[in-house]
Amino acid sequence: MKVRFLNLLLIIFAFISLSACSGYHVNTNSNPLIGYDIKTISIPMFINRSVLPQLAAPMTQEIALLLNDYNGLKVISGDNENADAVLIGILESRDHYNEVVTTTQTLFTDAELSTSIGSRSPFYYPIQSTYNFSLRILLIKRPTAEELALFTSEIGKLISIHPKIVLDERINLTGSFSRVARPTIPSINSPGEVNFVKNKGIFEKSIQDTCIQAAQTFKQVVLNAF
Repeated sequence: MKVRFLNLLLIIFAFISLSACSGYHVNTNSNPLIGYDIKTISIPMFINRSVLPQLAAPMTQEIALLLNDYNGLKVISGDNENADAVLIGILESRDHYNEVVTTTQTLFTDAELSTSIGSRSPFYYPIQSTYNFSLRILLIKRPTAEELALFTSEIGKLISIHPKIVLDERINLTGSFSRVARPTIPSINSPGEVNFVKNKGIFEKSIQDTCIQAAQTFKQVVLNAF
C-alpha cells in the first residue's frame, strides 16, 4: 500500500513539473543590449527631415516607451554624455508633399454638399489619403559631439560601419487617414465652403498610430535580433 502511495505521489509530482515546464518562456523584457555592455541609453528628440510636421515628438516618445519596458535598461530623455549609448532617430521622406501624401479616394461636391460651395462649380476633393516616410535609427556607444554631428549629417548616410555604431537600421512606414466633410449653408456674404470637421485631429491620431506601429516593428524586427 505504501509503495502504491509513493508511486502515486511521484506521478503527481512529475505531472506538476511537466505542466510548469510547458508554461515556461524566455523573458523577452530583459535588456537586449546587455551584450554590448549598454545599460543606460539617452534618446534626444528625433530629427524630422520629412515633409510631415509634428512627427518627431510622438515618434521619440513611442520608441522611448518601448525601450523603457526592458529590465536592466535605463532610458534617459535628451542628451546625456554619461549614458552608455545614444539612440538617434532621423525621419525622412521625399522632398515634395504631394509625393509623400497621396490621395486614394475622392468625393464629388454634389448632392447635399452642393449647397456648401455656393455658386462655384462642383469639384472633386480628397477624403482619404496615404503617406509614406522612413525612420532611420542609429545606436551609438558614447559618441562625441563631433561624431554625433557627423553621423546625423548628409555624409553620415554613407557611414554604415563604424566601431561605435551598434545599430543602423531603416524602417519604412505607411499610414492613412480619412477626411471628414459636412455641408454648410452659405450666407449672403459668403459664397459657401466645404467645412472639414476634426481633420487635424484625425491626421494627428493617424500619425500617433503610425508611431506605435514603428515602435512595434523596431522591437520585432530589430531588437529581437540581438
